[in-house]
Amino acid sequence: PSSRHHRLPTTLAPRGHCGHPLGILADFTANPVFLETPDGQLLYAASTGTGPVGADPLQVWEGMRGDRAARESPPTGALLVDVPGGGPETGSVRARLVLLAVAGPLATVHRMAAERAAGLLAVVLMQARQEEELAARGRGDFLTDLAEGRIAPEDAPAQARVLGFRPGGTPLLPVVMRLAPELSPSGNWALLARAVLEELASVGVPVLLGVRPVEGRVPLLLGLRSEGERTAVADRVAAALRAGVERAGLDRAGAQHPVVVVGVAGGWAAAGAGLRHASETATAAQGLDDRPWYDARRLDIDLLLWRLRDHPDLAAFVNRAIGPLREHDRTSRPPLLPTLQAYLAHAGRKAETARELHLNRQTLYNRLARIGELLGTDLDDPQTVLALSLALRARRHTT
Repeated sequence: PSSRHHRLPTTLAPRGHCGHPLGILADFTANPVFLETPDGQLLYAASTGTGPVGADPLQVWEGMRGDRAARESPPTGALLVDVPGGGPETGSVRARLVLLAVAGPLATVHRMAAERAAGLLAVVLMQARQEEELAARGRGDFLTDLAEGRIAPEDAPAQARVLGFRPGGTPLLPVVMRLAPELSPSGNWALLARAVLEELASVGVPVLLGVRPVEGRVPLLLGLRSEGERTAVADRVAAALRAGVERAGLDRAGAQHPVVVVGVAGGWAAAGAGLRHASETATAAQGLDDRPWYDARRLDIDLLLWRLRDHPDLAAFVNRAIGPLREHDRTSRPPLLPTLQAYLAHAGRKAETARELHLNRQTLYNRLARIGELLGTDLDDPQTVLALSLALRARRHTT
């Protein structure tokens, strides 16, 4: 009998390479065969075309999934065989083969065949992952070379077309996502790139995405229809990038969120500089209040302070400006730096500051007076406000 196969887009789908061994296994067992993720998401289904449900393996799997969810155990008569992950962890599981006794019983020889197929699938999945990671790194190398000026703007469109990126004459939007060190994908950047690309498919614009594992970055270029849609596309792209990180299992509790920085839209001549600026800004933005995405143009001060992070004058400036408050907060309560930060963020508007800090007016006035006393300065003086604002932004980069 001829097998019927169904492939679903997921972060583990191996580009269709698994269809042949699964089809052979389905024919041999005369029963439907499924390839799942370890947490039960369907990757691939194959069936002989026989059985009581009209030969649609997806209907069989949906029914099996409902039974398993209800009982939290494998269905009766099923065979489950792990596909080794080949990762650094001993006993890691990449996927799982599920055979169901729909058209007939499953025998010992069927388990032996499934175990053989699982070994073959482990090799197929590993090879596909390596191929995809090499392709993603190649796109990342192109984008990095463009950013660092090693590719001339006039040569870039032809090289991009070879990589599958054909935006036409539309403006290009540079975007960079930077992962915190604790979110490193542990070498499986193909999984992350595939998850992000699948999420980006819904954005509806041409995308060229690469990975830079050493720097922990995901650079990309997008083709816009007009510069006026920059903000709307940036919103959708940032959401897709974060969803991809979550699908890849990298959105861990307690870890810093990925930083997404959006550059200025323009032609190929501006794309390289935009990528470079976004990459540097993504590094400088680590530790800022979490936002869906940052506009590279609004973080130039943070970028400048980050570039000066190792200069002793920056640490000395921070210590002169807010040193007494830092010392106070180490030994006394309530801490006063959060009050100063909120006050400056609201441009000295006391009512809004009090609401944010959940303080009554008099308590806020007392704290501001204490801050002015400790610093020996006037919080209504514009130059003082500027210096304090810079010092608060610079303290992230000083010890």
